[in-house]
Amino acid sequence: MALNDEQLIEAGIRSGLIDAQLVERFRLEARRQRVSVLGMVQAHYRFPLSALYRAVAEKMGVAFVDLQTLSVDGALLKKIPPSLVQRKLALPMSDGEQTRLVVADPGDRGTIDSIQRLLGRVLPLAMADLALLQLKVSQVTAGKGGQLGSTAVSADNETDLVALLDTIIREAYFNRASDIHLLTEAGGLRVRLRVDGKLRDYPVEANAAVAAALVSRVKVLSGLDIAEQRQPQDGGFTYHLSPPIDKAFNIRVATAPTRLGERITMRLLGQEASGLTLTDLGMMEEDLRRFRQAIHKPYGMILLTGPTGSGKSTTLFAALQEINRPDINIMTVENPIEYVMDGVSQVQTGPKINFADALRSFLRHDPDVLMVGEIRDHETADVAVKAAMTGHLVFSTLHTNNAVSAVTRLIDIGCEPFLIGSTMAAVIAQRLVRRLCEHCRRPRWATEQELLELGAPDQQVQIFEPVGCVVCQGAGFRGRLGLFETLWFDEKLARLVERGADEEALEAIAGERLQFMWEDGCRKVRLGLTTLDEVRDVAVRKTRDMFALS
Repeated sequence: MALNDEQLIEAGIRSGLIDAQLVERFRLEARRQRVSVLGMVQAHYRFPLSALYRAVAEKMGVAFVDLQTLSVDGALLKKIPPSLVQRKLALPMSDGEQTRLVVADPGDRGTIDSIQRLLGRVLPLAMADLALLQLKVSQVTAGKGGQLGSTAVSADNETDLVALLDTIIREAYFNRASDIHLLTEAGGLRVRLRVDGKLRDYPVEANAAVAAALVSRVKVLSGLDIAEQRQPQDGGFTYHLSPPIDKAFNIRVATAPTRLGERITMRLLGQEASGLTLTDLGMMEEDLRRFRQAIHKPYGMILLTGPTGSGKSTTLFAALQEINRPDINIMTVENPIEYVMDGVSQVQTGPKINFADALRSFLRHDPDVLMVGEIRDHETADVAVKAAMTGHLVFSTLHTNNAVSAVTRLIDIGCEPFLIGSTMAAVIAQRLVRRLCEHCRRPRWATEQELLELGAPDQQVQIFEPVGCVVCQGAGFRGRLGLFETLWFDEKLARLVERGADEEALEAIAGERLQFMWEDGCRKVRLGLTTLDEVRDVAVRKTRDMFALS
């Protein structure tokens, strides 16, 4: 039997996850909106229900386990009546070394004592994600290969499909996921959420028929052809989460045919649009100062580079938010529009208009600032560069691995070096890494190898490592921040580009005008913002000292 709302809220308050002073306000608002207080709390703090169950486990001194890494102890399970397992949500589970009794309510001593007597032994207690525990109980009571348990949805019940999709999107929102993956596998529907850059499974019990029906529903919402199942398709829709969340955001949808059926990837766009500023991005103080100088110039080009999902659009949006004023005409062309900006004219490309055509049209609308979602061909690059030459401030993105290679990429596309040199103001390459949870990170002294990587072989440096707590839901990380490689152009660098200097020459001569991503990452490691492992995953070890020595 699961815990009630008041028990969960109390545990959240004790763990510091919830502010007790706000709870009374939530109670009044919940009565007015006719929603649950727990729902109001979740909507305000934006965390999943599992975070509160973890808080209960911490409060009661009980381990919180991941059921996906454990297996049910069949021999012990046979000693417990199935009706008791279903009513009280209790399972004996093992990791191969230790067997625990996983329960939904560790305070229900009567039930726990009864189960311990039936087992003939005392097992240590544990708690887990309630949704996953319910799914495990449903599976073991139905039997392997049996029909779906009572919590499953039916493929021919449209209302259940609507509720299932709403639940998945709602959980993605609470978990701050950037993407939702719907896959059809041999066992049925598999749902995965990308949280802080890492994929994690979300427990859903649904067979292949339900998976196919859910895919069709998403395709209908996205305006896609549900009869076409052999070709990839792209679309999107706007989804509104009902109160107490009461938020709408755009979802970009991509489908692909696989061996067992279609898969869908949904990207949730613009979730953090309100209140996003440059200081939230993770730029160090000096880089932030220079970036602000660049975006307040009257003309020139500023490029953001990096792979898909590296936060380029978010950085551009934050920059546009900072310079957006009534006396400035800002126009953007994007595909898709990820963030809605008040006071900005935003155009989405489609079959009848591309980036280059939209840019040419913009130039007849008296713009001050132009933003191009992506430069991917000569035509777009040529119009963008010439717009920067004629007194406009132009923002755009490129897919390159580092900052200096943006120059080479533009030349490869067909731009003249002298135009690039005379218009470029800044190039910023970026990646995203997970941010250490400030509530549970643990300090330690860096090892000799880590000191070498940090560029401090003769020093004693304190760094931090992840631990896991209620606030970060055991991950040790909460949220993400950017690592930036910055190239600031001046007359000297402009002349080098005009003369056709290659990447190595630009890196060697740039000096303080170029900061490598590895250097930025190491500074953030020393500040306790992230870990060296995170930096290693996205950046190549390269520093200005290497060029000085060579």
